[in-house]
Amino acid sequence: MLQQILKDMYVDPDLLAELDEEQRHTLWCRMREEQVRRWKIWDQQHPPIPPRPPNPGKKKVQWRTGNDGNEWVWVMGEHPDDKSIEEILEEEAREAARKLAVKETEQLRLSVDMEIKDLNEDFKKNLLESKPKESSHGKLDDIFCAAVQGGDNPKKLIIPMQVSEKRDVLQELSLNKAQNVSERVKLWEQKVMDERTSVIFKNLQRKKQEAVREAEEASQKQEKVWREQEQKAKKAETQKREIARRAREEHRRSSIIGINIDLKSAENNTIPAVQPLPSPFLESPSPLTVDTQQFDFNDRKTPTKEAIIQWYQTSEFPRGTGLTSDRTSVAPWFHGLITRQEAESLLSTRPVGSFLVRLSEKIWGYAISYRAVDRYKHYLIDVSPSHYQFFGANQLSHNSLCDLIQYHQKHPITIRGGEILYQSCQRNIAVPIILQDLMCNLR
Repeated sequence: MLQQILKDMYVDPDLLAELDEEQRHTLWCRMREEQVRRWKIWDQQHPPIPPRPPNPGKKKVQWRTGNDGNEWVWVMGEHPDDKSIEEILEEEAREAARKLAVKETEQLRLSVDMEIKDLNEDFKKNLLESKPKESSHGKLDDIFCAAVQGGDNPKKLIIPMQVSEKRDVLQELSLNKAQNVSERVKLWEQKVMDERTSVIFKNLQRKKQEAVREAEEASQKQEKVWREQEQKAKKAETQKREIARRAREEHRRSSIIGINIDLKSAENNTIPAVQPLPSPFLESPSPLTVDTQQFDFNDRKTPTKEAIIQWYQTSEFPRGTGLTSDRTSVAPWFHGLITRQEAESLLSTRPVGSFLVRLSEKIWGYAISYRAVDRYKHYLIDVSPSHYQFFGANQLSHNSLCDLIQYHQKHPITIRGGEILYQSCQRNIAVPIILQDLMCNLR
């Protein structure tokens, strides 16, 4: 399995979920070593290509340089004639207020013009409606009075009118010259515009101050949240660094142990063989021949439950995997094919150091579920035709799964964790489901 991962440089997500943090970092270290090895080989096979000479006619960008020979820069605010950022913002605010006031004044002038026009029309209409009809007798009386009085005291018609304030303004404007009216209108517009500019500028300044205050409050809240997140991130980073450091040390230790084992094997020149199966297995009526060709161990896809059961029954059970050393009964620590959640549920009522072995749902192998002080740990066991070992590089290999369990009942799985398999976890049933038919045939 490890060789296939290093060959493809790909880890199935389901398989990755089965690994704990230390095993993950150990796998990353091994994959990184493989990447470096491949890169060195590629670098030796592909010497660096010399760069091509630049094209003389090619366009390029060149920075302008100052008197000191460095790139010419202009830092805003350092020159005596430069305005401060506060002055620039204030001028921009005043200009924005002025433009808005001009726009409002223009709209006000248009509305006043329309109102004056309506008042003129109403005034003319009322004037025509209120003018009395003159008779011929009235005209003769006026002429007679004018003749008698000699035109010194003519009789005047009195027409009562009710004029509003706006009509008074119109009457006043009508009595003045056109030039004076235009000047007064301009002065009035300028006055209105100045007042509106001042009001708008004050409103803008107030909104700006409110925005600054809200931004400061939000910044303080964000700063507090950020500091809390930073503390959590630092704590998590410290934990990751510690796990990575322990994984590197464990990887280095296992590498040294692997080298020592190879040296001892070379000195002794002996290779332990797999113990032969007892006669009950050979005389079993069911065909239990080992045939691994029908299982694709190099496939990236996660094997199905049926494929795992078939693989165990046809390949692992004939080797005595999951049985006691005398191969007459099921080992107390073997639980068959159960899920990770079921394993943790069984270990929840057991003391620290309890363990069980189960068929892995993700790989062609097994998993040891271990009850630690603060959590549950799961270690994958890689299976090959000749040995069993933990998932990873330079791990101790054993002839059988039972030998691996017996070894780690005295020696910890990892030096840092000190996981010794003290006590096996009992099963809910006497015989695992996948072994019931096989054990019946065995008996």
